Parts: sequence; C-alpha cells; structure tokens
Amino acid sequence: MNLMIRQSCTALLCVGIAAAALAEPTTQPTSQPCATTQPTSARTTDPAAMTILAQLEQAGRDHPQIRAEIDYEVVLGDLGDTEQRTGWVAYRDERPANDGAPAQPARFRVHFDTLRTGGPKLREVVDYAFDGQWLTVAKHKIKQMTRYQVVAKGERVETMRLGQGPFPLPFGQKADEVLDYFEAHTRPARPSDPKGTQYLRLTTRPERLKDTEFTRIEMWIDDKTHLPVRIVSKDKKRNLTTASFKNVQTDKQLADEMFHMARPAGWQLKVERLGE
Repeated sequence: MNLMIRQSCTALLCVGIAAAALAEPTTQPTSQPCATTQPTSARTTDPAAMTILAQLEQAGRDHPQIRAEIDYEVVLGDLGDTEQRTGWVAYRDERPANDGAPAQPARFRVHFDTLRTGGPKLREVVDYAFDGQWLTVAKHKIKQMTRYQVVAKGERVETMRLGQGPFPLPFGQKADEVLDYFEAHTRPARPSDPKGTQYLRLTTRPERLKDTEFTRIEMWIDDKTHLPVRIVSKDKKRNLTTASFKNVQTDKQLADEMFHMARPAGWQLKVERLGE
C-alpha cells in the first residue's frame, strides 16, 4: 500500500475514524511492537488522565457503530499551506460469527465532498472505504479508483489496534498499550474547549518515536459518550492536523454496502496487491 496512503489513513484515524490518501507505497503496518525500556506499571501517570484513557477504552466496547460529520484541516509544517475538507465518516467494529454468518473484520468509510486550499470552497468528492481486507480510494474528479490490499486473504489482522495494524483508532485502545507509546496528561477545562468535554494530551515517548508518525496528539472527549469530538495531531514533519466531529450517531445501523465501492462505468481502476 502506498506510504502516503498509509500515513494519511493513520493520521485521519488517529484524528478520528477516518482515512485520507496523499503519498508512496508500503504494505507494512504503521508501527511494530518493540521492547519498552520501563514497564507500564512502573510509570507514574496522572490519575485523571488514566480515568480518561479507561473511558476511551470502554467507548470502543460501548459504541460498535459510529457515524459523524467531519471538518478536517491540515497545515503543512514546511510550507504553511492549508488544506480543509468537509464530509462524513463511519466505523463499524468487528463482528463475531453468528447464526451461520461468518465473522467480519472492523471497517471504516470516509467521504469528503468539499475542498478549500486558500481560495473559495470547492466541491471535490473523494471516498475511502476499508472492508477489512482492501482499502479503496475513489477520486471522483478524475474518475479514478484504486484498491490497495492491506490484509492477505484468509489472514486475520487487528488493523485498528495500536502497534498491530496500519489504522489505529483514537478510542477503544487498551489503556496500558496507549501508555506504552505515549505519556498522558490532562488539565482543567478552558472556555475555548468544546462544551461538555475533557482534555487529553498524548506525547510520544522518545523510545517510541520510530514506531509512530506522531509527536503528540490532543483530544477533546465528550463527557457522555467518551468519544473524541476534536483531535489535533502533530507529526514528525511538523504537519498539524485537526479533525472536528459533529452530529455523532452511535445507534445507526451501518450496512455492508457502505464499506464496499463498486467501480462506476467509465472509471479507471488500479489494483495494488500485497507484495507487488
């Protein structure tokens, strides 16, 4: 899978249930487990931050299906250029085998419909769909669809687990595993914070900088659902990415068709398989 595709998918998922495509290929996960220099249990962590991490972990069990509108912005660190997009995102957790139906992996979908890069807002539709095996990117303006194989057929990969797959979610992760990668801190609410939220700052541990794209991630987490409503991340290239979510729905049934995109008539199709 294209490296830029992978990095951008990770960015959007680490800044909210999303995926975007912008660079060069690789089929390797974003991060790989490595030995920690200090056991998690021996680290001192702010108790209030630990409570928030536990709530984020529980949110993954409480909300197996999510759909939300998204405002997405990237400020490029080197040039200062800004890209803004709006659209919606959806996520569905893995489903175990049931009543003869096979197990299904976790899936996500991202739909952007507008783009602004300094001038007026333009309509530019881009879709990203991950069905547990293939990531499909559809660029409507140029009528091009690309399918990237992320998981080999028959292989089971936890694609959205931190340290295991290329698309780690910003919620549902085990608190101890988050602390293996990041230092966690919180602070009292400020008037500028989204109403009814708690603040969490994750700073990448020095020994983990080689295992993640990010140097820090800030989250504003809803008091009731314990899901992020705003996430700001800074990566190693000093790019600053912000995702804000509204109209979050946690009780909406998401059909299988949402995570599969058929090629429209007349579109170009490219397929990149693992190992190619």
